[in-house]
Amino acid sequence: MPLADRLSWEFSIVGLSLTVFTLVNLFTKTRKHNTDFLLAVWLVLLNIPLIHTVFAGLRIEAPLFRLLTNPTLNLLQGPILYLYVRMLISQDFKTHIKKELIHFLPFVLFFLIFIAMPQNHPMMPLPNHPGPAFAPPASKPLLAFLEPLIHSFGLINGLIFIGYSAATVLLLSKHQKTVSEVFSSNNNELTLRWIYALPTTYIVLVLLNFIYESLFSVTAYANPLASHMLSFLCITVLLCFFGVKQKPVFYTATSPLIQPVVNPPQSESAQPAPVSPADEPQCCTTEDADNADEQNSKEIISRLHTYMVAEKPYQDPDFSVYTLASAVDIPRRTLSATLNNGLNKNFYQYVNEFRIEEIKQLLQQPQLQHTNILDLAFQAGFKSKSSFNSLFKQHCGVTPTQFRKQVQHQQQISG
Repeated sequence: MPLADRLSWEFSIVGLSLTVFTLVNLFTKTRKHNTDFLLAVWLVLLNIPLIHTVFAGLRIEAPLFRLLTNPTLNLLQGPILYLYVRMLISQDFKTHIKKELIHFLPFVLFFLIFIAMPQNHPMMPLPNHPGPAFAPPASKPLLAFLEPLIHSFGLINGLIFIGYSAATVLLLSKHQKTVSEVFSSNNNELTLRWIYALPTTYIVLVLLNFIYESLFSVTAYANPLASHMLSFLCITVLLCFFGVKQKPVFYTATSPLIQPVVNPPQSESAQPAPVSPADEPQCCTTEDADNADEQNSKEIISRLHTYMVAEKPYQDPDFSVYTLASAVDIPRRTLSATLNNGLNKNFYQYVNEFRIEEIKQLLQQPQLQHTNILDLAFQAGFKSKSSFNSLFKQHCGVTPTQFRKQVQHQQQISG
């Protein structure tokens, strides 16, 4: 077996093994989400060309896989990537799911073109091999119409994937800003940073493959998916490693974090109470309104600070703006606006400043000088070592270890 074919076969075996293991984990999870089912479908689609490669290596005839293993399968990668992210970060996705089917229109169009082509056309995965018996013969006028689309397929496929990748990046960028306003931690499961690697990996590998083919012309177009086998494997590995652990972001064990506001029902006979002259709103100047807003903002900030210092809710790594809003009885939007406008900080920055200050105090206690710094970080509410180290250095200008050494040095001098 040639080296390239053997590598493709080995890549396929690895990808299939990982996928089977991941699918078992997905369907045996105690609490399943809709994103798990979409991930399972995505993995199955990614593994169709891998299965075909394994069957070809074992010389097993599989007409169905010859039908499915065609370049049009690539048209599904971009839409599924985009919809997967949408499902992870949107709570109302299920209500618009029928509208989302339009994203699969290019795939359906090119797949129909594919099955209408003659079996010996280069777009077929195995030319000169009898194709599916149900593929209808194409007339010459039809071929004349389809040929331009066939020849432009590579360009269309690339543009579609790049377009969906760009849309996904924009979604993730907006989502990360939302995470900073809502959560006090920013691990991979919340920020979805790992998803950036999916389009990046695919595009880089396809570009490298294109350059390699252009320079050396070693791969025939007759089997286009074989040259992209490494791309399918890399995406499969990323999905298997990160996707199986990923939950929808705005979700708790009991209910969505964001609850709709339901107005209490009023009886039909209920009439608004009459307003006395003393209760009527008085006219005020813009300056008076600004002063009132500023005073109100200061009161809220003071109230928040008192609660944070007294109760230390930031020690909970899952502490969110909704928890804080409920505890201090302030509407979430008002709380976020106060932090943004009054302190020029988002919720993530505000909470982690308290965590950093607590760690600084702990590091200055002689009885804790031999305690592991990471244990202190977890005690203060941090969820990951990387975010703790970066935030500590950002606030203090030195690493936690350097800060501890400075404190110990000062204590030795003063002691």
